[in-house]
Amino acid sequence: MTIALTVEEKQLAAAHDRLVEALGPGAVLADDAAAEFRDPYATDRTPTPAPSFVVQPASVEEVQAVLRIATELGLPIWTSSQGRNFGYGGAAPVVPGSIALNLRRMNRILELDEPGGYAVIEPGVSFEQLYGEIKARDAKLWVSVPDLGWGSVVGNTAEHGLGYTQFGDHAAAVAGMEVVLATGEIVRTGLWAVPGNSLGARAKRGFGPSVDSLFLQSNFGVITKMGVWLMPEPETFTVGSVIIDHADHIPALIDALAPLVKDGTIQGVPLIVSSPEPYGGRKQPTEDTSGCTRQQKMSAVFPPGRVNARVGFYGHPSLVAAREAIVHAAVAHIPGVVVDLRTYPGDVDPARVHPLDLVPAGIPNMFLLDMLHKHFGPTAGHFDFSPIIPFTGEAAAEHERMVMEVLDEFDLVCGFGWIAQSRSLIGACMIIFDTADPDEARRARAAADLLIERAAEKGWSEYRGHVTVQERIAELYSANDNALRRFYSTLKDALDPAGVLAPGSHGIWPGSARTA
Repeated sequence: MTIALTVEEKQLAAAHDRLVEALGPGAVLADDAAAEFRDPYATDRTPTPAPSFVVQPASVEEVQAVLRIATELGLPIWTSSQGRNFGYGGAAPVVPGSIALNLRRMNRILELDEPGGYAVIEPGVSFEQLYGEIKARDAKLWVSVPDLGWGSVVGNTAEHGLGYTQFGDHAAAVAGMEVVLATGEIVRTGLWAVPGNSLGARAKRGFGPSVDSLFLQSNFGVITKMGVWLMPEPETFTVGSVIIDHADHIPALIDALAPLVKDGTIQGVPLIVSSPEPYGGRKQPTEDTSGCTRQQKMSAVFPPGRVNARVGFYGHPSLVAAREAIVHAAVAHIPGVVVDLRTYPGDVDPARVHPLDLVPAGIPNMFLLDMLHKHFGPTAGHFDFSPIIPFTGEAAAEHERMVMEVLDEFDLVCGFGWIAQSRSLIGACMIIFDTADPDEARRARAAADLLIERAAEKGWSEYRGHVTVQERIAELYSANDNALRRFYSTLKDALDPAGVLAPGSHGIWPGSARTA
């Protein structure tokens, strides 16, 4: 598909003045003040489009005003919540010169219902903020958190992001939305569409088609409120690792864990980390790795073992013990396997939790990024490649071989693991590079391009993609003469006639921009 869409300076200047008038000068950021809303890992050799300037509304009415002005002037808008989608482009748009609509100032927790087990939040609410509010109220609830806790709950969910507790599939925990369409119309989904109904965040579906998913990984509207289900605080929980030290045993481990994830014996979303043995031996997270190889630095970032499968069990102590026993028995046939687990009360003080256990305990933290910077330096960046593959030992071993061959070809390392869903694995690969080294950045981008190509040959597609490769990923969904993409385009043209809202997001373009 050829895309024809340009942004004119004269239009941008008019938009800037009108937005300052509508929202106030403090809500419109430009130049250095807008720098953090670009791709934090972009370089001259690996450019990512940058927004012209940033506008930060503080209310639904101000979101409507921004969209109205953009529509009148025909200017593209790119939406982000916190804007911290690192590894996938941050808050950078697909179309150069877009106006960045950042929702960080809309950060109210509108409801927190402990008996109902849910919250209603605005898009600027971070995982850290929601966790802090729960603790401040002493509510017996847990938040599902991703590896980095500084991001937006709504933003992560909108990107099909994942956490690691029992509600780790964040998109599946949505119960109702408020969305502003590009036309300025406000749509409330599910039971929220019934005036006076108080059950919107307690039920995922109302009467008629469920449309919440249409506003995830799309450009059909701006989510301004979301209901999210929260996990009841368990009486106790046990988390830890199943560890093997030989790559030959990867298929056996994956095949042993798969049925236990599928039937719910292993709870939450397990993360299975692969860490090849570096020449010269592994390093510990606390060690000084100055002068060590990149492979040794990577081993210091990751948990111990050639493969480390993080598992969790939550609830009554007797049920937790029974689940543990089943896992021990299921992996006992694997030579040299180690099951290393730790048990905590559900209301444990975070200071008593092992750093590797914070995320599966629903405790927001920045441990992963801290370790990357500690061992690779402050200019470390990553370009993420994350295809969905079958939950089988054969597929996991094949995926690892493919990734390692490409990384060796480009002389790179990556943070490598499989995020376990009930019937599939997400092959999460953080290709590490130094943003201060243009050649290394170029090689990282080239490696990612080749990995997308190799994965497509196997029928695998990414669950999420950097803004610079979203069109390429979307092109893989071409069955029946691109029927799915044509369906998305039909929706786009109906909901956003002017085509201003995030054109190109996830490969969805307005009719005005499609020339072939």
